[in-house]
Amino acid sequence: MNTSHQRLRRPALAALLALLAAAAVATSVATSAGAADRSLNAQDRLFLRAAHQGHLAEITGARIALHQATVPVVRDLATRWIADHTTLDRALTQAAVPLDVELPAGPNADQEELAARYRETSGPEFDRLWVTTQITAHHQAEALVNAELTAGSSAAVKALARAAEPVVAAHHQLLTAAAPGVGTVIIASPNVPPPGSVPTTPSSAPPPGWRVQSPTTAPRGWTNPGFDGTTLSPIPIPGGPGPSLTVGP
Repeated sequence: MNTSHQRLRRPALAALLALLAAAAVATSVATSAGAADRSLNAQDRLFLRAAHQGHLAEITGARIALHQATVPVVRDLATRWIADHTTLDRALTQAAVPLDVELPAGPNADQEELAARYRETSGPEFDRLWVTTQITAHHQAEALVNAELTAGSSAAVKALARAAEPVVAAHHQLLTAAAPGVGTVIIASPNVPPPGSVPTTPSSAPPPGWRVQSPTTAPRGWTNPGFDGTTLSPIPIPGGPGPSLTVGP
């Protein structure tokens, strides 16, 4: 069996089991949403709209990947994405009707721009772009789910978030397993230092390609490259402040 497929086998099974559980929960929520819970707050509405746009964007990106990916692992992930996000979005849209939440007609501007980048990219570069940006998108999806579970007030919407949570986690695991096969550098979660980074002190040496910088307008701490390797954002260092790292010119 191909090495990449061996790496994906276990997370793929986890994704399938998670989706089956999510579909059962989400369908139940959609059926009872109107009668059970109309106490939506702003976070609930934000989750429904943003998650819907996320599902649409994932389906669009996956359909492009089916045609433009050069390696089987990316096409396999794209096929799974279409099935999983279609199932989750169907339950979400069904739940939104009795909850009286109007959903956007399509992905947001940033998601549309990314889809355009996908269409304009080909060859192995497409595979790297797709996997890298999908890792970023799933970090964002995890943050959206966590925000709903923390700040949402509707039991029905929070149940949808709980249903999506294991699917998003399984997708992230699949992407992590696939990344080395397409030459993708895995970007760290926004809440942890990036792999290979060190807390900088006057005597510590930054990793190759990085330089020490003490920002004056941002909190001191770790910095983490964005998905394109150039955009930086500060990340607090557990245990106290310190200098930060930023990519050298």
